[in-house]
Amino acid sequence: MPEVLNDEDIKLLKRVVLRFADSPNVDPDVAEKTVEILLHGEAIDEEIAAEINADPRDVRKVLYRLNENAIATFRKEIRDEYQYPVYSWKLNLKDALRKYIDERRRDLEEVEKMLSNDLNHPVFHCGNEECPRLTFEEAMECEFRCPNCGEMLHEVDVSKERAHLKRVAEEIKTEIEMLERLREKLG
Repeated sequence: MPEVLNDEDIKLLKRVVLRFADSPNVDPDVAEKTVEILLHGEAIDEEIAAEINADPRDVRKVLYRLNENAIATFRKEIRDEYQYPVYSWKLNLKDALRKYIDERRRDLEEVEKMLSNDLNHPVFHCGNEECPRLTFEEAMECEFRCPNCGEMLHEVDVSKERAHLKRVAEEIKTEIEMLERLREKLG
């Protein structure tokens, strides 16, 4: 049986689910209110719209977006009080967490790759935004002149970037640990 979720757990789940609802054609306010309702259990799209005082089409956009990402599922029901079939929606929180954890692990790999590749070796740059940063070997091949603009290349102090990336990596690791604990709570 899953453990009881606290307010922090609910807040984290909401943030994770909203990440998958994000889209240019989805109203963020409607998305937030819709997800809040679904976090408390199964609900009918029409009833969600009525409860949050939103256009049912806007609520459906959120639900369809979540469904595209396999975060929300629905079942078609025939109810006596409606003249037509209704759709009852619920969130698949375990899948949402699994997908988000996978995403954050990829982010962590990317940050760690940047730390191990780019920032452990001298980096050279001419100072122009449009021009690329070069490794020592690449700078030597170009005789320490920028291959794009011809300016002299100078070694870049990457210690601040390295420290920033280390902090980002630690933050991501901490977040992944929290997400894993939450996934265990869900059973």
